[in-house]
Amino acid sequence: MKTKGYTSAKKTLQVLNDLIRINIDRIAGFEKAAHESLTPAPDLRDAYYRMAVEGRAHVNALHAEVIRLGGAPVTQATISGKIYLHWLDTRLPPGEAIETAYKQALNEGIPEKLHLLVETQLWSLERANQGLHDLEAATHA
Repeated sequence: MKTKGYTSAKKTLQVLNDLIRINIDRIAGFEKAAHESLTPAPDLRDAYYRMAVEGRAHVNALHAEVIRLGGAPVTQATISGKIYLHWLDTRLPPGEAIETAYKQALNEGIPEKLHLLVETQLWSLERANQGLHDLEAATHA
């Protein structure tokens, strides 16, 4: 997927920081789920833990790009940014909501190198979310 035109550096930094915020929330949610006493299935706990680790890898890659662009990466999920606020307001299940936020980020006209990074993370999220969905369905069957 090609971008329509590049956004300003400030706008690009905002998009990347929004994705960092979303992943920080995602990490916290999966860590909580992995430690909940209501999650007795070891396979499910392992999947939640792996998804939290994956989220950290995404944050690290996004942080590196923000720094490379001369910005300051966010370190917590503070409420700001169009994509992040849209993500918070969505009524979609969490996995779908983050995929939607990533798709919105891809439509923001970020530079091609960053577009490829975000697209790769989206593919990873889609695979992980489908795997988790399948595992949860098998666990609850």
